[in-house]
Amino acid sequence: MKHWYAVHCKPNQDERAEDQLRNQGFEVFRPRIRCRRRARQRYRVVIESMFPRYLFVELDDASQDWSPIRSTRGVTGLVRMGGQIPHVPDPVIDALRRRVDADDCIEITPEDGFQPNQPVLITEGPLAGFQALFKARNSQERVVVLLNLMQVTLPVHAITRA
Repeated sequence: MKHWYAVHCKPNQDERAEDQLRNQGFEVFRPRIRCRRRARQRYRVVIESMFPRYLFVELDDASQDWSPIRSTRGVTGLVRMGGQIPHVPDPVIDALRRRVDADDCIEITPEDGFQPNQPVLITEGPLAGFQALFKARNSQERVVVLLNLMQVTLPVHAITRA
């Protein structure tokens, strides 16, 4: 049975890991977003990974050889929790894929008003209904929340004050 798994990448090598895994025949999904960056006193829009240093790969639990993933350029390894390699629930991947536009980017918009360690409620997506703590704003368009010992990066519109 096929499941999605999170792959941890080396710093600034998400794109390289994605290309290398695709070249090996793996189904890969790396959500991207548009961000405004300041360079030489001007702002420009750049495309970057929604989850820096992470991407998702679909693997068959029974018949597929996973060993090439560890030695793939740009890859550190599969994300593990303890000794287990947990799969990413299909609704999470499906929700992200539904939001991808024609340029393969997920559109997110910033909102203001959240303070560090403020309790928030996740209002959208497969994690809807979970409470978390707002930790930081990342690239002005994403937020980092603490959710049951796991740090998760979400679009800011997916949370509200608890």
